[in-house]
Amino acid sequence: MFSAISRSTVSRSSVAYARAFHSTPAAYKTVTEKVSETAQDVNMKLGKTLAKGIEKGQNATEAVKENLPSTEQTKKKAGEAATVASQKTNEVKADARAKTDELAEKASK
Repeated sequence: MFSAISRSTVSRSSVAYARAFHSTPAAYKTVTEKVSETAQDVNMKLGKTLAKGIEKGQNATEAVKENLPSTEQTKKKAGEAATVASQKTNEVKADARAKTDELAEKASK
């Protein structure tokens, strides 16, 4: 039985052995492609970081706007303060006149 196998018509020289060829994914990329991918990764990370910073700045701006009174509220409060000051001034003037009149009456007697 073994003698029949050794006499087969296929010669040993025609049998090719398949040799495994292994390469890493890095071997498929050129230097230009590697640099391009690295630059793209850096760009994406930088963009995300800047976006977070801008978002925090916008949130801070909104918080300040909410805490500050509006221009109309400020004008209204300023007007009210001016009115109160004017009333106080008139009261003080009236008191001063009354005291002046009292002193004038005492001096004339």
